Amino acid sequence: MSKFCPFCGEKLLDEAKFCKNCGKDVSAYSAPGTGRNSDRGYSVPTVEKSHTLATVLGFVFAFLIPLIGLIFGIYLATRNDSPKAKRYGIIIIVIAIIVWVISFITSLFMY
Repeated sequence: MSKFCPFCGEKLLDEAKFCKNCGKDVSAYSAPGTGRNSDRGYSVPTVEKSHTLATVLGFVFAFLIPLIGLIFGIYLATRNDSPKAKRYGIIIIVIAIIVWVISFITSLFMY
């Protein structure tokens, strides 16, 4: 039965103590039916989804067009699959609101 690294998914030898790809210690993990994790099977942990494009666009639009930045911020803040995306979403929302308020106040004093 094949063994895979729980961190990066690389195929390992059954007697491997470290992953040859990522170098992490895999000695605590075992193949199904052979050790400590035999009751629930061998599973690869979930990987955090990347929301890089939405984050970059959110920051850009938060400064240039706050309404669109606010939309990107709300999208990121509602992501449950990535704590970083949630944090960046809240930051983008705050920046968009601040820029929006500043632009509104400056437009009042222009006339």
